[in-house]
Amino acid sequence: MKRSNKSTIKKIPVFFVTAFLVISGVLKITGIHPMLSHFNEMGFSPLFIVFLGICEILFGLLFVFNRTSLVGLLLLTGYFGGAMAAEIPFHQVAAPLMPLVLVWVAAFVRQPSIFSAAKNSTSVVNLSTSQK
Repeated sequence: MKRSNKSTIKKIPVFFVTAFLVISGVLKITGIHPMLSHFNEMGFSPLFIVFLGICEILFGLLFVFNRTSLVGLLLLTGYFGGAMAAEIPFHQVAAPLMPLVLVWVAAFVRQPSIFSAAKNSTSVVNLSTSQK
């Protein structure tokens, strides 16, 4: 398979996840999100829900571009981590966990190197022997 075909195939999960995030963000902004009553039960004001929708769209767009994909990944991880923390009292931690797993899988498919440690470390310090 050609290199350009491989890079296009690697972007498909990223676009799928980003489309999901943008749609969810737009639903929060417009106030027709299926979980809106749950957000109100959690004590979120309508203005805060709009703010969450804007953040979700912004973080998704940062995730889709190669130059900002790592920043987008970190922001989305924090966003959904906070969502999981907010859901703990309501026993619905799986709801924000599923999109987070999809984000991580899409990031791994596109660029697996961001999940591995640096293999070519040139400055290794040996602390086991002491110099006298």
